[in-house]
Amino acid sequence: MAPLGGDGVGRYMLNRIEQKIMDLFYEKCASKKTVLFSPAELQEHLAPKHELTFKEIEIMVKNLMVDGYIDVYHSDNKGTLNYVVGLKARGEGYRREREDAKAKRVRSIGWKVFLTVLGVILAGILTRILWG
Repeated sequence: MAPLGGDGVGRYMLNRIEQKIMDLFYEKCASKKTVLFSPAELQEHLAPKHELTFKEIEIMVKNLMVDGYIDVYHSDNKGTLNYVVGLKARGEGYRREREDAKAKRVRSIGWKVFLTVLGVILAGILTRILWG
């Protein structure tokens, strides 16, 4: 078994499909060091919202590996391709990373609302002074 490749350096944000795949990997790999997945199992997990081919699933899995979330090995079991997946350090911190990103988005939205309200108040005060 040989790794698919990748040095752990890559993007910082996962798209929705990669997040769903990573959710499955994180859930299954939490209690075990490595877990065996078939492309059909991943396809079933993504259905019916995302209909992906096995080639597209392989690209998503490779992206997760390149981004440093997982280690992946190909396994041929009775002529069927399977992935042996193990979490890297970044993969083990996946949940925390998602929670931090969500908190950051909430803070960002709160800050923007605050600045908007402040701008409206200042515009009202300035209007009163100039036309008052």
